[in-house]
Amino acid sequence: MRHSFSPYESAIHVIATQLPGSPTREAILTRLLLHIGTRLGDAFDSKLKEQGLNYTTWTALVVLYSQPERRMLPSALATVIHASRTHCSRIADDLVKKAWVERVASDVDRREVFMQLTTEGQTLVETLQPLRRQQYRALWAEFSEKEMDQMDALLRKLLGVLDG
Repeated sequence: MRHSFSPYESAIHVIATQLPGSPTREAILTRLLLHIGTRLGDAFDSKLKEQGLNYTTWTALVVLYSQPERRMLPSALATVIHASRTHCSRIADDLVKKAWVERVASDVDRREVFMQLTTEGQTLVETLQPLRRQQYRALWAEFSEKEMDQMDALLRKLLGVLDG
């Protein structure tokens, strides 16, 4: 079966013949994961673009939604969504501009400013969440519970290696 990864996989095999000793299988698995990550992002972003969102801004909204009082410090949000503080500031600016998030000073320490979902932001999350659920179900429909458990275990094992 040919798919979007086939040309890259062919290139890896050619390089392996030109440079003996190449870790071909490891290179293919690594590049396949990167390729799939890009494809997943593209597929999931396409639905979000209609709402003026992308995967990162959507993730920020969902994480904020999951928090008590629907708010977090930008530094904590940056850690959770795996973004730099600078990038998180840009995300916040965008979400504030769209009226989905507001900046709220802490009652305890006025130097702390939280990102907090607005009513519009909460409504957006609640409106789009069923679409996301459909996307997840469609993506994994071809996999059995056992296969998903195996995938989960293997990906977590790889993450453990990367996290050190």
